[in-house]
Amino acid sequence: MRVAFFGTSEFAVPALRALVERGHQVGPVVTAPARPSGRGRKLVPSPVEEEARALGLAILAPEDPNDDAFLKDLAAHRPDVAVLAAYGCILKAPLLRLPPRGFLNIHPSLLPSYRGAAPIQRAVLAGEHETGVTIIVLSEQVDAGDIVKQVTVAIGPDETAGELSHRLAATGARLVLEALTRLEKDTGSRTPQDAGLATRAPKIGKSERNIDWREAAQRIHNRIRALSPEPGAVTSFRERRIVLLRSRLHETPEHGEPGLLLLQHQGLLVATGGGAIEIAELKPEGSRVQTGADFRNGHRPVPGERLVSAS
Repeated sequence: MRVAFFGTSEFAVPALRALVERGHQVGPVVTAPARPSGRGRKLVPSPVEEEARALGLAILAPEDPNDDAFLKDLAAHRPDVAVLAAYGCILKAPLLRLPPRGFLNIHPSLLPSYRGAAPIQRAVLAGEHETGVTIIVLSEQVDAGDIVKQVTVAIGPDETAGELSHRLAATGARLVLEALTRLEKDTGSRTPQDAGLATRAPKIGKSERNIDWREAAQRIHNRIRALSPEPGAVTSFRERRIVLLRSRLHETPEHGEPGLLLLQHQGLLVATGGGAIEIAELKPEGSRVQTGADFRNGHRPVPGERLVSAS
């Protein structure tokens, strides 16, 4: 089939690659425009645009995909169907009606749970033991379309949102190929979502990044892995901001004030409001990513020092 592909982030790349490898006529690839990044504010293309260029595919990068001019550009390619994954824009009815077979959306949750911009991070933050990928027919209501295919994926106890995203992206690529095969053969079924079971997954707010060491170790562990690698959970040591990237729960009978560094143990062990947690990987402000052990060896904390909320 002729497939228009809508995607922007790294999550969408495996699906784009899979569509080409399966032999679908992919084009155009629709992605967000290049954005300025870094100190030099150099324009940087999206991961999907970079992959599309490597594959030799036609690319469109509209500021507004619902604009009439873009609709004409897309119509000229005569797509049979469109596939969307982590594109980043809400699409309106005229665009959704343009491909004769509609839009298939790859969503990384077990819909109707975790509708919204941050389903992977929210699932990890909530301490879920499983999530999944759902292929839906895109509708004007965000993440509310009929379910075409769905599969459950287990979440590892120490798995970060970044690691889980890579696995779900690969699963989504496989699943959307199966959905397209059913669509071609007119054998696919659609199941309406139960709106009464819907939960939300809004974008992570700035205040949610801050670690409160009064919380239990498990909740802090979930926050660290949910926000790794981006935007990163934050704390402070000696008035210097630190991004926490990886942690492990630690069984120890010792107790201390929340945030206290438990120096009687190896590594970087921290007391919480319930239990202790080991910081396995972190990035001090203005420095490189390093292990907790390297941080301890470099900063040589003394008894009584603590990690505190970042200002």
